[in-house]
Amino acid sequence: MKSSAFSLRRLRWKLTLSYTLVTVVALLVLELLLASGIIAFLNSDLLPRFVGQQLRDEFAPRLEAPLSRTPPDTARLREELTWFADNSGIRGADAASPETGLGVRVSADEGALFVVDERRRLLVSVPRLEGFPEGRPFEAGRVPGLDPLIDRAFDGEENSGRLSSNTDGRVLTVTPIEGDDGRVNGVLVGTFRMPNLTGPLLITVGASAILLTVPAGVLGMVFGFVTAWGLTRRLQRVVYAARAWSRGDFSVVVRDRSKDELGQLSRELNLMAERLDALVQSRQELATLEARNQFARDLHDSVKQQVFATSLQLAAARALLDDDSGAAGEHLAQAQELVQGAQRELNVLIHEMRPAALKGKGLAAALRDYVKDWSQKAEIPAEFHVRGEREAPLETEQALFRVAQEALSNVARHSGASRAEVDLEYSPRSVTLRVADDGRGFDPAFGTGDGFGLQSMRGRLMRLGGRAEIESAPGEGTRVVGVCPLRDTTGTVTEGKVGQA
Repeated sequence: MKSSAFSLRRLRWKLTLSYTLVTVVALLVLELLLASGIIAFLNSDLLPRFVGQQLRDEFAPRLEAPLSRTPPDTARLREELTWFADNSGIRGADAASPETGLGVRVSADEGALFVVDERRRLLVSVPRLEGFPEGRPFEAGRVPGLDPLIDRAFDGEENSGRLSSNTDGRVLTVTPIEGDDGRVNGVLVGTFRMPNLTGPLLITVGASAILLTVPAGVLGMVFGFVTAWGLTRRLQRVVYAARAWSRGDFSVVVRDRSKDELGQLSRELNLMAERLDALVQSRQELATLEARNQFARDLHDSVKQQVFATSLQLAAARALLDDDSGAAGEHLAQAQELVQGAQRELNVLIHEMRPAALKGKGLAAALRDYVKDWSQKAEIPAEFHVRGEREAPLETEQALFRVAQEALSNVARHSGASRAEVDLEYSPRSVTLRVADDGRGFDPAFGTGDGFGLQSMRGRLMRLGGRAEIESAPGEGTRVVGVCPLRDTTGTVTEGKVGQA
């Protein structure tokens, strides 16, 4: 549990840092997008269009009356332009100098408002334009991009988009001024030099990033920790339940009533655990039933027959007890042998019912202990030999261990042997088990050996790609040979075909 909790703590901090990083990066990206949007807006044609539309709708009508007079009322025009320049922030570069009382002259590129009449004369400019005298023809070609805009305005163009431009940060806008008869009497020209805001905006973004990164990071970390804490708590319930299930305790369930994906996964896991519990119980019941059936068959085949034979010997002894005590004693001696044989077989059967302790010992060590214990209970001397011992898959060891159990059980029940021998031999590609005895044996030509459990042995080994054989002859004992291939870590048999033992 400790390792799982540690891993979940690491996940919690990973999620927390992810939230923090996303918050900080999102803030920086938002600031960059905002700065880029402002720069793009200032360098686009949207700003000139907006300025031109404002001049056309709100300011140009105020210039129609003074421009329609003959001659045009330049004083009123100047007054209106000055008022608009003061209130729009363009101002007032023509404000009188306190030393000279004269207005400051600027170039057309620096930002100005001026009116050009239908004869293309410059009537009024605010501030006064250097190199463009008022009352004289206005040379629009000297201002890059302005001449075609003025031509369009006098030609009756009304689209503010075609009467404005934004080139290299200089905004030009031309607004036609119409008289009462709808004829264009002049144009209002506005030039504005937009400051280069790229540098200041980037500096602002950098400064704000430094100032906002720390609080944004703290907020992101707090939010991320709270969110990750809740998520890892829910995952911890799943880990706890999974560990209980791995121990076979399916009573533990994952309690998560949320409707999100993790809650749905928890409910699916609970359903899986319930089905596994039912399956394990069914398997246990089947295994118990199979073990009981096998035990009943063994009792019927061996101990029951011996008990019946014992009862016959005792009945014969009772019948002869009064007439022939010597014959009665012989029957009692045979009955005693039968009882001792039944006792040995019961010891063997009880020993087989106990689970084999293969885990943590290995096949060779488990077989060595089992053969020693079997020899004591069956009262048959037995030797165990192992050659080339090496590591083998657990399923291979289990199958060979069961084959050895069945073979030794047959020796105790049927062979009448005075000694037995068990050999375990490892090769690079297979492992071979031999169980031999010096008992009465049998002729394989007149029997299949089914009484020796050959089908069960074959079935165990064939599932692993191996084989089982019985070698026997009357009066020469019996030898059971089981061969099982070894598999590599990928589950592939290390040889194409198991060789003969």
